[in-house]
Amino acid sequence: MEPTETIESPTDPRRGISKIHVGSACHVQTAENRFGSSVLEDLKAFVFEPPNANNGMDFDDGEDDDDEEGDDDDEDIEVDITMLLDGWADIVDWDDAAATVEALTAAQFDQNDGAQDPWFGQQQQQPQQQQSGFPRVARLRCNLTALSQRYNLYFTAYQDKIYVYQPKRAPQILPAPTLILSPRRTKATRLLQGVIDRYFGHQINNMVVGNLGNFEVLFFVYDDGDVGAYYTHTIVRCIKLNSSNGPSHGTGGAPPRQAVPKEFFHDNVGLSAWGLAIHEQSRLLAVSSNRREVTVFAFATSDNPVRGESPKADNSPKVWSGQTALELERHFQSRTRTWRIVLPTGAEGHYMPSIAFCNDETGYADKVVGVDIQGNTWILDIWKIGSFPIVYPPDSTRGMANQRHMGWGVLVLSDSSFKQTGSLSESLGLPGNKIIRCPTSSRTNAPANPDPNVWLDITCRLFYVQELAPDPDVFLRQRHGPIYSKMHVEGFYPHPDAAGPLVGQQNNEDEDDSDNMFESDSSSEGAFGAPDKIEAGQSTEQRWTALTKSPGPPGAAIDDLTDEVLLCRAIIPSFGQTPALDGSPTTLIEFASESMSRQRRTKTIKFAKAEFPPYMAKNLSILRLTSTDIELQPLDPQGTGILCKSVLAYHNHIGRRNEPYDLSRHYSERISMVVHVPELNLVVLGALNGRVALLTLTKTAKRVQGVPLRRGFRVDWVLPRRAEEDKRVRPWCALHGIAMSPVPAPKAKGLDLHGRQGRVPPVQYRLMLHYMDHTILMYDVARREGDEDLMIF
Repeated sequence: MEPTETIESPTDPRRGISKIHVGSACHVQTAENRFGSSVLEDLKAFVFEPPNANNGMDFDDGEDDDDEEGDDDDEDIEVDITMLLDGWADIVDWDDAAATVEALTAAQFDQNDGAQDPWFGQQQQQPQQQQSGFPRVARLRCNLTALSQRYNLYFTAYQDKIYVYQPKRAPQILPAPTLILSPRRTKATRLLQGVIDRYFGHQINNMVVGNLGNFEVLFFVYDDGDVGAYYTHTIVRCIKLNSSNGPSHGTGGAPPRQAVPKEFFHDNVGLSAWGLAIHEQSRLLAVSSNRREVTVFAFATSDNPVRGESPKADNSPKVWSGQTALELERHFQSRTRTWRIVLPTGAEGHYMPSIAFCNDETGYADKVVGVDIQGNTWILDIWKIGSFPIVYPPDSTRGMANQRHMGWGVLVLSDSSFKQTGSLSESLGLPGNKIIRCPTSSRTNAPANPDPNVWLDITCRLFYVQELAPDPDVFLRQRHGPIYSKMHVEGFYPHPDAAGPLVGQQNNEDEDDSDNMFESDSSSEGAFGAPDKIEAGQSTEQRWTALTKSPGPPGAAIDDLTDEVLLCRAIIPSFGQTPALDGSPTTLIEFASESMSRQRRTKTIKFAKAEFPPYMAKNLSILRLTSTDIELQPLDPQGTGILCKSVLAYHNHIGRRNEPYDLSRHYSERISMVVHVPELNLVVLGALNGRVALLTLTKTAKRVQGVPLRRGFRVDWVLPRRAEEDKRVRPWCALHGIAMSPVPAPKAKGLDLHGRQGRVPPVQYRLMLHYMDHTILMYDVARREGDEDLMIF
């Protein structure tokens, strides 16, 4: 293992420690290794299948599915509360062995239900799950693979099913599947089409693993609006039970019955679902859909603290539940019932492929942050009645307002996610004289919403990324002209503001921050707005302007003294509406079909006019991912944003031909796969075009070009590396998904990941890249304790 180039700063007291070590190994498992050589011809035909063969549709095709009639159905929230108990029968469905492999087809589903598909007038036939010896994958989705952080389990979605593997070391990285999950379909899917594939809409769009309270869950969404979740410990129990039952050993008797895990959560959001978020402490699940709204499922809890104290004087208006707005707010926040919380984005919103939770100072979820395919960033309050969504429009001054810079991914990062660094070059990965200060949008005519932040462009960092497959000097010139090549060679560029100085003076490496610019953040209320602001940019009176103040229909009143208190109820906090969902399809269809009306009524606040609480402004940043670029947006109005362009741009290495349609630049340039590894201060980003970037999150107390730099990132690696691309290790097809988890401990047994001693630092991680042709690439990643080194083995 040889050290690569070390970027040193003459002012860095710890210079020389920021070394990145890379080994030569890239563990590979081919489709031939997994399925045999007999599948290769059929697999190649599938990979290069033309788009009309499966009616593939682009996610951003511009069609407004919300205007279609009759495509809405839903099903009430199903929460298996007995999952929290020890009752074995409540967490396992016992079924025949065949049920673990094959689910009901759409035709069987309709036949059993006595209904036909209303869209086609006859029973719809789905494609077979497994053809020619290999499972088919869904095209043009988000991330369809995940690794458990507690067990040695790897999940991958193939069309409507989830295959469960116990991964190993190369060459047999993925053996035969241990279990195949076939989540049941809601009744709503009989009335719903998919957006990507109208003929087979019940295919998984996205999947994630995370903690919900004390349990780890596998959370997934479908193109027809279905959403579901399993507890991973129930999957483990079923695997162990099936293993202990064993085969029948040719005794002639019936095969042993198989234990199949039961979903603890199962619902539908009325249209194609994409973004996913799980909040551990608040026990929340969130889903974004093509309804242009976010749905948060908040399960009833007994240990959720009510946010704030009861108001001494309640001058808020009465809403349709019969309560005042503040009474409803306090009841809502008490979590004594299960809530389906609907957060519309307003008329400016569009399809939202990625969302994340935003915490308050106590660690509880306070807001949802999302990005839509128009490039807007949304901040949606979960718990405040009458709250307005905050929108951050795309900024053309940074190249954001065009088709190639649609929003595809988002993360909300707290200050603890960032690693302290001692120099500017350590923090951003390049000298200060090769950083470009972007023009401030308040001095341009492009955006109607002035950008409150200063932005630094660190795209020249790509010249320092080791073993980068494409030549930065070539592809950056092709996309952006000679600006970055000149900056890299000459080290300066004219300041974007007419009256300003030059950016990147040759002697400007780091600037010490002797004034300790962040010392007064916690005590300076003026920087973040007056403390009487209840919501960003809204006074108490302003909050009530959008409320529905008329009495609701019969049954709208909430009576906390009845058994209803623990049942599900929907709420739209923006309007103070609390429809009672009785579980009937008619009620749910009507509720979902009102989404366009909700969008028209929703008022929005521009980001520049929003005033965030001190904790959020000081401690939180938003990592936004577009088609090819990465942005780190501080919530502090005085903060500095970081931009790196063309990090995961499409690249046809060594001129490959016969390109699959979904690998073309138009479809595959979307950074839609995100894995956050707080333990390593690392974010791993994947794009459909088959390339993956590793970012180290950093923080410092330096100034660059006269502006403060508090938090940033550096691009450490873009995988596969040049040598692997030269050897064609990377298959010429789209990326199916990325996943990352700790490597099983040496003394770990069975499905356990950590062993008896738990996680002993430094922990070595495995990063798995899963391609559409079933090729698996695996890297081992670690960072030495007390060092900046990020190592890939």
